[in-house]
Amino acid sequence: MTSITINIPNHEVGFFKKMISKMGWTYNEANVVRTAPTSKEQTLAKIDHAFGQLHQMKEGQIEGIDAEELFNEL
Repeated sequence: MTSITINIPNHEVGFFKKMISKMGWTYNEANVVRTAPTSKEQTLAKIDHAFGQLHQMKEGQIEGIDAEELFNEL
């Protein structure tokens, strides 16, 4: 078996998970590496994504996570 590493924006992870699943491949969350953004555009995209999620939480479209639960996951 061969492993392939790709770097994608965090907001695209869901798309790739679905694609991987449809192809019959596997995805290992334990091997995900989070790195610092390498450009101003990437940083702004992450901030935009975060504000989008906050808006969705405010509208009741998605549920937030409790800070204590977040720390427990780390």
